[in-house]
Amino acid sequence: MSFNIEIIEEKKNPLIDRTEIKFRIDHFGKGTPNRLEVKKKISAMQGSNEKLTIIKNLGTHFGASYTIGKASIYSNSKDLQYFEPFHIQVRNLEKEKRTEIYQLKKRKEPYNHIFEY
Repeated sequence: MSFNIEIIEEKKNPLIDRTEIKFRIDHFGKGTPNRLEVKKKISAMQGSNEKLTIIKNLGTHFGASYTIGKASIYSNSKDLQYFEPFHIQVRNLEKEKRTEIYQLKKRKEPYNHIFEY
């Protein structure tokens, strides 16, 4: 899928040791892009590790051809695991890994090894 990402705001958060980005995606005539595609493109634009990039939210108004979103880029995995909620971490994984984590969690088995941080 072809789309353009424009970074609206970028700020460093030294207390948490992360970069917080607000961005706009133009996708005229197409649906809202996939979270994983956006994650890959933002990490490539910022020159960061894709595994330490988290897309917090993507919001598209009805009928609009643009999406506003927020992302956080962490410098290490320990901070990411501490500050990001579980459901946000799971949303930023591939579909197969998401279903596997939810199945393991339902059976009350360990699932932290799937995150790959």
